[in-house]
Amino acid sequence: MKISKNLTSVKAIAGMTVIAATLTTSFFVAPANAESVCQCTDYVASRFGISGYPNAGDWDNGYLQNRGFVRVGAQPGAIVVMERSFSGANTIYGHVGIVESIFPDGRINVRGANQSVGTSLFNEAGCSNARITTFKTPAINNPNVSFWVRGNNPNIRLVNFSAIAAPEGINIRSGTSTNAPIVGRAAPNQRLNFDAWTYGDSVADRWINTPDARWYRIAGTNNWVASAVVNGNAPGSSPRP
Repeated sequence: MKISKNLTSVKAIAGMTVIAATLTTSFFVAPANAESVCQCTDYVASRFGISGYPNAGDWDNGYLQNRGFVRVGAQPGAIVVMERSFSGANTIYGHVGIVESIFPDGRINVRGANQSVGTSLFNEAGCSNARITTFKTPAINNPNVSFWVRGNNPNIRLVNFSAIAAPEGINIRSGTSTNAPIVGRAAPNQRLNFDAWTYGDSVADRWINTPDARWYRIAGTNNWVASAVVNGNAPGSSPRP
């Protein structure tokens, strides 16, 4: 345990048919130099650190599977792939985004770039035209929509808890490695909610300088932060396997 810390647990295309976008609170902050505009595929690929991507509607034709993703039910944080035939996606390219939230009637809020027209709501993942958009056509159990997360890892422990980011702020990464792409940044002393932890690259603890190989998954996403840079411990965990 981190004995010197406070151990109290603390938590794509234009032409889509959508209704008004809704902005929700995010742990991301704007990058210093954002691109002027991104396609939907650019944004998701940047968030997950993947490359060589085809048109959005083709991401479920082996592209994601070959990069370690598995198809799952709808859930926040998953990549959503909309076929060209889905009402709301572009009829030529389809659409991809990241599920932000789910409505009881099967509609979803999608976080992505080049979603609808109008003023973008925030900068993120190198894109200045990111926003959250509500798709009015139900996507749950729709044969023209699929949801994907990185492959199931039996070593991931599912548990809800929270912790506080280091006073200087911390990087949020797409995987459990210091080489994984940075997809966002938590503000100094920000409270973060997690839904899982696992072991990855060892990082020197920011407070006591001892090795800590734990990584914590941001709740509702597939993004991770090193335990070594947050004040708090995953229940039942230890710094080393």
